[in-house]
Amino acid sequence: MREVFAAAGLTPSDADWEFYERLRQCVLRGNERMNLTRLVEPADFLLKHVLDSLLPFAIVPALRDLPDGLLVADVGSGAGFPGLPLCRLRPGWTITLLERTRKKAAFLAETIEELGIRNARVLAADAREAKPLFGRCDVVTARAVGEIADVARAALGLLAPAGVLVHYKGNVSGKELEEGARVKGISQEGPFLHDLPPDAKRAVVLSRPTGRTRAGPSRPTRARGRTRGGRGR
Repeated sequence: MREVFAAAGLTPSDADWEFYERLRQCVLRGNERMNLTRLVEPADFLLKHVLDSLLPFAIVPALRDLPDGLLVADVGSGAGFPGLPLCRLRPGWTITLLERTRKKAAFLAETIEELGIRNARVLAADAREAKPLFGRCDVVTARAVGEIADVARAALGLLAPAGVLVHYKGNVSGKELEEGARVKGISQEGPFLHDLPPDAKRAVVLSRPTGRTRAGPSRPTRARGRTRGGRGR
């Protein structure tokens, strides 16, 4: 597993591997109370949750080179991905996990406390309700929460003028890309394609505010079960 991470330029320390295992144990316990994710076996968890969460920020130059001191929001955080692994990768960022389902938000708060994560907090809201973050976020992440256009409309109001919205996608269709590019008030970059070991394909799409129009928020539709790219939450 170390070799797989290293191939992406990621070199977790022994303390990092311990953190990921403790996070997995938290998710296992959370699954006893609610449906968080079915991907809980060690290899699946590390590849399809942890590595999948980190890869865009390791291989996409515009994300890899981001500085410390940023304010980040993870929209529809669910079981905590990508937000919690990103907290470990970038301890200089302050990351707010946005989760409108209160049971899941409570799980996230418990997990942050148990793992001693100092640069994360939880807000039990979706993007359009997160007023403390409006216009302030340098980075917004969205993984398995909906189509590009829907998420962009909902999350655009969170972004600072130079901020970036990071869409984690599996198989992304030309139609979805076209609809995303038509959202008023954003410019779109990508898709940036990469492989997720052992045999999955992933894409990253970036949305940035243009400053011309601030699109009104609308609620993104959370993906249920498997996403288009075959990834389960």
